[in-house]
Amino acid sequence: MGTPLRRLSFALRNHRPVENLFKPISDPKAPEPAVFSFADYAAGAGEKLHVGTFDDAVRYRHNRERPHRHDFYQIFWMTQGAPSFNIDFYHFPIEAYALVFVPPGAVHTFGEKHTAKGFILSFQEDFLESEGHSVDLFAECPAFDPAQIRTVLAVPGSSVDIVHAYCTRMLEETNAKREGYRAATAALLRLLFVEIRRCLSIQSTPTSFHKYSSLTARFLRRLNSRPYQLTSASEVARFLGVSRSWLNQLVRQETTKNLTDHLRGRLILESKRLLAHSDLNVSEIAYQLGFEDPSYFTRLFRQVEGLSPREFREEYR
Repeated sequence: MGTPLRRLSFALRNHRPVENLFKPISDPKAPEPAVFSFADYAAGAGEKLHVGTFDDAVRYRHNRERPHRHDFYQIFWMTQGAPSFNIDFYHFPIEAYALVFVPPGAVHTFGEKHTAKGFILSFQEDFLESEGHSVDLFAECPAFDPAQIRTVLAVPGSSVDIVHAYCTRMLEETNAKREGYRAATAALLRLLFVEIRRCLSIQSTPTSFHKYSSLTARFLRRLNSRPYQLTSASEVARFLGVSRSWLNQLVRQETTKNLTDHLRGRLILESKRLLAHSDLNVSEIAYQLGFEDPSYFTRLFRQVEGLSPREFREEYR
């Protein structure tokens, strides 16, 4: 039971959590696609939120034309649509007056970005906490909840002016940097989240929103904010300061999936990202993901996806 696949198969057969399912990646920087840090904005170390426009992005960030990802959250407010938006193997045409949500690690790109107009809000996970707001991000902004993530949200006419006003004001505050601008932008971001929830409630019943305990929410944020840094169930539990068995029980109760299911899902998604967007061969990807033997990685991938890693790469490309 020393290999990832054998440990995973044992866990799936017996419905048990797994100890050290995957060997952690020693090098936290995945080779491709490029991961852009929040520091790339050249903002102050304590900023944690950046607001810009698509015009600025086109003018200064030509390296973002290729598929890439970030280590922070992004919300795009589209006042003029784009022909296409691609995120983790899904393709969306973007109409005007829509919100687009990009979680950390998601590989994405706009087709012909110069045709798009609007705002780009980028923020780190702990931005609101750093301004004294004790919040659960997935409850505040359910569109980021991995259980029901909404990549694109068409904003109804009654909310268009409100959303636009919040984004405009945040841009003004971050540019002027007057006294209290950080507190103002934090408050405006939370107000934007309120309007997002109202827009979502029009399209789904409020009871459909998941409500997690603080511990499960922290687990999901940790898992989804660092998807390219795979880890084991025990290491996640240790980071959260609880036992693996207790965390497994709680997560399974609130999400219907145990820790193994969640970790396996992130492993397969990350492997698909590397197969589609990097030039690493299958063995190199297997080692990058912590597998000691690439053949076990191939078997696991085929078990989940129904085709081999090479077949997936050929089909995608």
